[in-house]
Amino acid sequence: MYIDSNGKKWFKGNLHTHTTVSDGILSPQEVCKLYKDNGYDFIALTDHWKYGEQTEFDGMLVLSGCEYNLNNGVKKGFHHILGVGTEHFPDNISEASSPEEVIEAIHACGGLVVYGHPAWSLNTFDQLLQVKDADTVEIFNSVSDVPRNCRPDSSLLLDIMAANDVFWTIVATDDAHFYEKADTCRSFIYVQAEECTRGAILEAIKKGNCYASQGPTLSAKFEDNKLTVDCSPVEQIVYFGDSPWSNHRSDVGENLTHGEYVPHYRNEAFKDTFVRAEIQDKNGRRAWTQYFKVNR
Repeated sequence: MYIDSNGKKWFKGNLHTHTTVSDGILSPQEVCKLYKDNGYDFIALTDHWKYGEQTEFDGMLVLSGCEYNLNNGVKKGFHHILGVGTEHFPDNISEASSPEEVIEAIHACGGLVVYGHPAWSLNTFDQLLQVKDADTVEIFNSVSDVPRNCRPDSSLLLDIMAANDVFWTIVATDDAHFYEKADTCRSFIYVQAEECTRGAILEAIKKGNCYASQGPTLSAKFEDNKLTVDCSPVEQIVYFGDSPWSNHRSDVGENLTHGEYVPHYRNEAFKDTFVRAEIQDKNGRRAWTQYFKVNR
């Protein structure tokens, strides 16, 4: 947890990880100790179709969790849906359920829906429309990166959805299985809440009071038709929108801590309808703002 310049608390957490209960190589206790030792305030243990109850480990909140993977092939869709903070195992769902049915069941028992790694799953636009009622989607998934895998970054797909007016809160997760450098304590979220409790954390995430990071800290706001980003020292701040062209897409340099972007507008065909920013420090670690709708 850190406290920003305005006195607000930001809690560090990981919403997606696996243990020996399913296909991870560390036990639940070993996973909890690892994340606690690395400064996490909360995690969720999300083993495949194995429900993990809410608990606490040495002062760290362990949210209830489970991953409901629907593996119907690339053409019909790989849908990996996480239920976090549910009050009990969702009733009447199975691997034969539809994505919509799984999401509805998670919500019915008070849980947060996290949609996993759409780029790794090669999800199409139509497949992602099936999960438009998810609360959050992973913009980055550590285990999907090299050396074990590929396509960890789902930002292009999420930009396409935003350009078509489908917005989710974005998160970054480890989805750790192997507990190597690439998939362990690497990608996470900072959540702004008054306390690190189930209710406060879930409510804040649902409201978008969080951001995804691999280390850099940031604050972002969109006011008076301008995106403003303040952050820890980085080497680049990149601005994303859906206009095919803009004369100001990035700030590049050393020890950048502030950036601003005015959404591009030339005509109805060349305009930004959303904006977001991505920052990267000298070690290649990134952080991502949430999406902001542009209302002209």
